[in-house]
Amino acid sequence: MADTVLAKVDYLKPLEDKPYSQVVTDRQNFSSQQKACLEKLLGAEHVCTDPAALDALSRDKSHEEAGRPCCILKPENLEKLCALVKYANETSLPLTPLSSGTHTYGNALVRMGGAAIDLSGWKHIENIDHRNRSARVQPGVTYGQLQEALAKEQLRALFPLLPRRDQSVLTSNLEAQPKLIPEFNYSEPVYTMEIVMPTGDIFRTGTAALGPPELNKSDMVGPWGPGFDWNRLYTRSQGTLGIVTWMNIMAEPLPSRQKLFFTASESLQVLVDFTYRVQRKWLGYDCFILNRTALALMLAQSMPGDYERLKKRLPAYIQIFCIGGLRRFPDERIAWQEADFLETARECGLAPQPGISQAPRAAAFFEQNLLRCWDGELYWKDRLKGASSDIFFVTTMNRTSRFVEAMHQEAIKVSVPTDDMGIYVQPIENGRACHLEFMLPYDPVDRYDCSRMRNLHGSASRRMYGLGALFTRAYGAWAEMVASGSAVQFQTAKMVKDVLDPKNIMNLGKLGL
Repeated sequence: MADTVLAKVDYLKPLEDKPYSQVVTDRQNFSSQQKACLEKLLGAEHVCTDPAALDALSRDKSHEEAGRPCCILKPENLEKLCALVKYANETSLPLTPLSSGTHTYGNALVRMGGAAIDLSGWKHIENIDHRNRSARVQPGVTYGQLQEALAKEQLRALFPLLPRRDQSVLTSNLEAQPKLIPEFNYSEPVYTMEIVMPTGDIFRTGTAALGPPELNKSDMVGPWGPGFDWNRLYTRSQGTLGIVTWMNIMAEPLPSRQKLFFTASESLQVLVDFTYRVQRKWLGYDCFILNRTALALMLAQSMPGDYERLKKRLPAYIQIFCIGGLRRFPDERIAWQEADFLETARECGLAPQPGISQAPRAAAFFEQNLLRCWDGELYWKDRLKGASSDIFFVTTMNRTSRFVEAMHQEAIKVSVPTDDMGIYVQPIENGRACHLEFMLPYDPVDRYDCSRMRNLHGSASRRMYGLGALFTRAYGAWAEMVASGSAVQFQTAKMVKDVLDPKNIMNLGKLGL
């Protein structure tokens, strides 16, 4: 038997036996051929290679490394989208789907090359079903557009807290953004959806699997099947398992009238205990807690003067609570819920008020904006310094004070003012758990401030994770942190990815943990 001969590698010789100029020419030719194929497939007007547009998508508002797509593709219908995905499989072209106008957490960055599929132009509301309280929306539908359509049918959308004007409703629900109504039945608002699988095939979940919407005789609000729970698999998957083209989501009856209460306290724990009691009784609609910084950022009419005045006057924490009266006996519904709410407050030694004496416009602001997007040019989180670095996770409400204390300690270590930190507590499933969010403002054009905030974001995230924070939306560095802490979860996610995306073309480099 002949001895095995080891390969010899000349590290001074290029791997390709071509001059560099020839390599550059070959790559340019390949790019030109690829662009011609995509233009033939989608139409020249739906393939964008403008350097300015590509640069705009290369970064978002996170601290993640830049990732520039080779082109931006805008398929105009389902047929062309399926053909595009099949072409991507044949040529191993990575695809990253996106539909919101503003990207915040790095999940839509094209980090490992390939094309971005922009579905923000798909803005059709396919159907509103008042009987089943549902709306079927395409990826580009925004909350403002949806609420305007639902209001005509006496329905309301399930809103997160003051979303951006260009926030995709479909993406928001796929990413499981918490809703202001903490009722248990709204924790999973997705009924059914249509997905272009990574192979280019069409798949629909739940009762939508019976056939195309125009031929389906069911109401398409049964979320389970075929087989296991596909909706939960695709929630938080960050576009790594396919492209969702429409989603049938829950809606809620639009209150004919509503009543707001503001409960102030210098102690977060006091408001947490109060919120626990209220949620156990299933009272009200919208319910959440803000600290003075977050509230001042929303209410300030000018920056920084009005903001600083408000922040000095406001109490440390305020619970905002809304009772809604529906079409049937609205006054009676508000009356008994108000009585129960105020009785619970008295038991906790608290005195809810219809407004905030230190901020007279608060009542009118929330009356108008609980069902609206933020309409300012600069998003409310970014008003203080131009940008905000957010840390958010799921925990139980009784542990929020411990996390707040730990976050203050981390901020002090890097000399970040703790009184500039916004805090938002959103109960989930009637208080069974909560979404806890920290908003850390910084100046995006100040390199030192960016570096300091990047370090704080990393160290604080690790501290929160060590204290038991559940990062259910594991973006960027959080995904690495979560994956390294659970080998089983990582291997399972990888196995699912390999099965559903055998060519590994969808949002390359991410697993959607």
